[in-house]
Amino acid sequence: MGSASEELKEHEIVAKLKEGQKQSTKLRTDDKVLARVTDGIYRFPSSALRELISNAYDADAENVYIDTDVPRFNTMTIRDDGNGMSIDALVNMIHHIGGSAKRSNKGRDLNVTDNSDNTRSLKKKRKLIGKIGIGLFSVAQLTRSFEVITKQQGDDFYSRAKVELFNYSDELEEVDSTSSDRGKSFQTGEVDIWTEKTDNITAHGTDIILKNLKQSAKDQLRSIDRWSQTQNETDPNFESYIDEVSNLDFESDLDILLQSKDTLRKNNSAKAILPDYHVGYLSYDENGLSSYKSELSRNPSLPWTNQTDKNERFKCLYEAILEQTKNAVSPKLGQILDNYLYAIWTLGLSVPLPYIEKHPFEHMESEFEHLYVINNEKSGQAIDIKGKLDPEFNIGDNLGLKSHGEKSKFNVIVDDIKLYRPLKFKDLPESKAKIKKPIMFIGKYAPSLTDKSIKDTGGELEFEAYLMWTPKVSPRDHNGVLVRVHDASGILFDETFMKHQVAEQTIKSQLTAEIFVTKGLDSALNIDRESFNVAHPHYQIIVRWLHSAIRQVVNKYKYLKREINEKASDTAKKKFISEIQNVVKRSFIINNRDPDERSDLIIQNHEASNKETISLIDNETTIDNYVFSKRRLDELLKKYEINSQKKKENVIEKSRAVLNILESYNLLIDLTVSQQEQMLSDIIEVLVVEV
Repeated sequence: MGSASEELKEHEIVAKLKEGQKQSTKLRTDDKVLARVTDGIYRFPSSALRELISNAYDADAENVYIDTDVPRFNTMTIRDDGNGMSIDALVNMIHHIGGSAKRSNKGRDLNVTDNSDNTRSLKKKRKLIGKIGIGLFSVAQLTRSFEVITKQQGDDFYSRAKVELFNYSDELEEVDSTSSDRGKSFQTGEVDIWTEKTDNITAHGTDIILKNLKQSAKDQLRSIDRWSQTQNETDPNFESYIDEVSNLDFESDLDILLQSKDTLRKNNSAKAILPDYHVGYLSYDENGLSSYKSELSRNPSLPWTNQTDKNERFKCLYEAILEQTKNAVSPKLGQILDNYLYAIWTLGLSVPLPYIEKHPFEHMESEFEHLYVINNEKSGQAIDIKGKLDPEFNIGDNLGLKSHGEKSKFNVIVDDIKLYRPLKFKDLPESKAKIKKPIMFIGKYAPSLTDKSIKDTGGELEFEAYLMWTPKVSPRDHNGVLVRVHDASGILFDETFMKHQVAEQTIKSQLTAEIFVTKGLDSALNIDRESFNVAHPHYQIIVRWLHSAIRQVVNKYKYLKREINEKASDTAKKKFISEIQNVVKRSFIINNRDPDERSDLIIQNHEASNKETISLIDNETTIDNYVFSKRRLDELLKKYEINSQKKKENVIEKSRAVLNILESYNLLIDLTVSQQEQMLSDIIEVLVVEV
């Protein structure tokens, strides 16, 4: 917090702006450590866009339009139709980076949050995503020069701020060195603020114009690393080789088979993995002008055309990813998408958007072949609810879930591409796995923490979740757990499932999970909102719940697989016996014998004085039996190392069939009991050798 003199100066600035005077002031943070934001605390340019989109969501915007100047990326414009900022709110934001007015009494005073609940937005009552108050200044990842134009409905003026951020490496000026408060202010940039009159009284929203993007940001969005690797790996002698080949006099048929110079050149990369889909690669001349005409350039390769509707383009991208999975190993997004399209994809996953089809809890029970509820009891097992829900309502309504119902009209359009959450739960790629269809597990948890101090628990916690097993997770980046706090996430999928240790790696590699936190956990988010404080009580509770849920998923998967294997084995066994018995029946009929009067083979355990018959023949129809010692059978099987129960049963069935065929030809009539047993021993041994 600042001093009293600082607050006075802030009020003076507001008053003069309202009088129409242009003001110059210093950009400040409320804590020196937050000054590091001016060097960018995020790893990817898409993180900055995510924060700006989140700010628009919190400001009740219904539409956010982003123009990235693709594929040049020299400037960017982020425009929303939200509430806009008053002069007071704009000045407060400039003077208090890291001291967000959201979720505080100041938010109500500045009219940026709901009057009765400062954790919700002003008009649409959305649960706020932002909290820390550095969202706008995440643009430091992209540029140090930007402009904010904002307006509230009913105002006859626009408020404008032109910002120049300092480098963190520059000496930071301590603005208030006399304050004894913990959070002193430090200058992190300069800003000019002014107002402009307008006749457009009904307009509202905020525009953020990013100018002179950093070279590092432009290079990342242009995928310079990928394309440069391609160029660097080109054989230095390859150009002369191409020219040499081109000058040869080939016959017409052979000439048709030759690739063009351009194709040969572009394909000559032994190591670089080029993206299947990209926005192209521009080369620049000495004047800084870009074009696709250079031999080193690449034309865009996109799964849509210029005529494709903007509402369908992202869906085309998603379907293209799934298509690559059908007959191949599930791809990694970083291999098949350039950095720009990857950023588009991650934005779709991060912000509060509708699913590409519908929310998992909006599906009907009938849409899943296997459906279970996670058991919150200690050592509990997943509960089968298939066939137990009301078919008139979706899964979420049946189970009393909330997250699928808290939807706001919110659209994000980036360069004429309308974004969606790229997750589907039906018609997914299959594999050769015995379980062909997804297995869906639904859970919710609201632990009772009322008997403990809020300092120990972090307050109330509620969340809902799904874990979906599928034969093939596509893309592979979706293998993991994604945690959404108020329907937003900057963390994406954690492939470790919060450090879960399990021996069944194959099963875990086939899981996708999302946790929808409806109350709590936000205080566990780190400053970049891309990681958690893993020691926070809420995080620890979610970890334990998730690991228990995974145990239940693994157990249920094993049970289903075992059940399928048993059915398949039983079916195969019946088919095997049926085919053998058909041969026997045919032999009896050919010899004018009644098949129902054939004898049976009995494996007799003399020591236990009982008889064990492995047969599908009704004993009442047999006229006689051939007996063989179980001990002698075990000796033969052991001699030839036959340990499989299935092989043992096959040997017995085949032996029985051979005996019956011999019997149908009346070849066993004169044999003594000892001769029969020796013959059986010889037959079994021959069959065992064959097995």
